[in-house]
Amino acid sequence: MSTKLVTFDVYMALLDIEGSLRPVVQETLGLDADIASAFVRLWRTKQMERAAISNSLERSRTSFGECTAMALDYCLGRYNITIGADTHSNLLFAWDKIKPWPDADAAIAAVKAMGCQTAILSNGDQRMLEAVALNFSTQSFDHILSSETAGYYKPHPSIYNLPVSILGISKENTVHIAGSPNDVLGAIAAGIQCIWSNRHGDLILDPAFPPTHEISNLTGVANLIDA
Repeated sequence: MSTKLVTFDVYMALLDIEGSLRPVVQETLGLDADIASAFVRLWRTKQMERAAISNSLERSRTSFGECTAMALDYCLGRYNITIGADTHSNLLFAWDKIKPWPDADAAIAAVKAMGCQTAILSNGDQRMLEAVALNFSTQSFDHILSSETAGYYKPHPSIYNLPVSILGISKENTVHIAGSPNDVLGAIAAGIQCIWSNRHGDLILDPAFPPTHEISNLTGVANLIDA
């Protein structure tokens, strides 16, 4: 069946988290580049760890903003760094300004040129996703679909069902562009074709859920989509 909708994971597939946050962390906290990079990687790891805990507790969803703040506090504690409230807020605000990978805008535009609708499908809160959507020069997203609406984080199947429940577009007519192996697993398990932009040469943890296609970046991604 032809593709009507292409959904993009935003934080890993489209945005350069470490490249964007490292200079902010380095300047704000007075760290050297290597330590700032390690700080950002730990921040991201703990952010996603707290999101996974939210899925498991069977309570209401802990917002992604809260997960991000808790992860920052964890990192500050691990590095024995004390900061004021304004500095803390500025570091969190940096997530709204993360820059796209150099090939992201062209990839989105190419998908749009094929006649497909485009959407962000992400763990971020709706407000956070609307903020980062402004960082793309193409401004081409037709929809922004947040885990906040689903009440769970990836790889929970309810997130991958949002195109069906909100837009009425079937899974057979949807292709998801993932940026992480867990996102691949979630999309494939949900019955959605998935193209993995695997920039860091990562591996799939469970080989029972391989991507439909695997590429090293977003260049040429539209050529893999049957529209």
